Amino acid sequence: MQLFLVDSSIFIYKAWFGAKYEMLNVNKQPNQAFIGFTDFVYRLLTESAPQKLVFAFDHGGQKSQRKTLYSEYKANRNPTPTNLRRQFEWCQQWVEELGISKVSDPEWEADDLIGTLAQLHRSPELSIVILSADKDLTQLVREGDICWAFFDDKKLDYNGIMKKFKVKPEQIADQLALTGDKVDNIPGIPLVGLKTAANLLRKYGDLKTLRANLHEVSKMKFRYAAQVQRSLIDNESILDISSALTQINCTVETMQDVSILRRPANTEQLQRLMNFHQMDSARYEKWHDYLQVG
Repeated sequence: MQLFLVDSSIFIYKAWFGAKYEMLNVNKQPNQAFIGFTDFVYRLLTESAPQKLVFAFDHGGQKSQRKTLYSEYKANRNPTPTNLRRQFEWCQQWVEELGISKVSDPEWEADDLIGTLAQLHRSPELSIVILSADKDLTQLVREGDICWAFFDDKKLDYNGIMKKFKVKPEQIADQLALTGDKVDNIPGIPLVGLKTAANLLRKYGDLKTLRANLHEVSKMKFRYAAQVQRSLIDNESILDISSALTQINCTVETMQDVSILRRPANTEQLQRLMNFHQMDSARYEKWHDYLQVG
């Protein structure tokens, strides 16, 4: 048995930016992100037929723990357009009416909610499938789990992550802390890229041990080891912030009572939503047929 945990924002953004033309609901509001998201949900439900499933959404507020810790966190991103922001709400409504749990939290990101749910429910009888293309989430994968980039159909298990990143999943957060992350505006150590970070972590295991042995780095057998040692020593304080930002919190209390089981769908409300969003006949018929047998 598998528990599917969906990093919802990635699929909404993909639908928004990947749409070939603008779509409108009955109020003449753009809704192509919503329509594209429902297409993804349909494929997931019909192709994988998950019985245990949760969709995680970013809250979008300014009171997140990471933002409080480091004000520049994700500050390089443009504000979400109003026409897109409202579609996140429609996507959450669609999931709920399908009888699937959706979660969000004003203090923690979807990554943290996924991490907590994975830790709460993983067992020898229940493995975790994380649907996301975000490398941050690979740190959550354990033996038997999968991180699935759905549209590329690329699945990384524990060994696949080690092969790709040259570190264990448990070391991914430390690797990202060393390199920084331009997408999230997380600072890193100059001269340290993914390969160098992997070399350091393979030798020292984790950041704590590495920081206790910074003056030994120059003895390692890779190019520019001496320069990397100097950069680590000169910029060590960066790791205090970056490591706190890259580590996913797997103990979010609000996830304790979240149901991972599907409930009966509210077909009447889904029908209203399909009409409101002016789904074309092909989509309408697909969903109609699914809800008759789903």
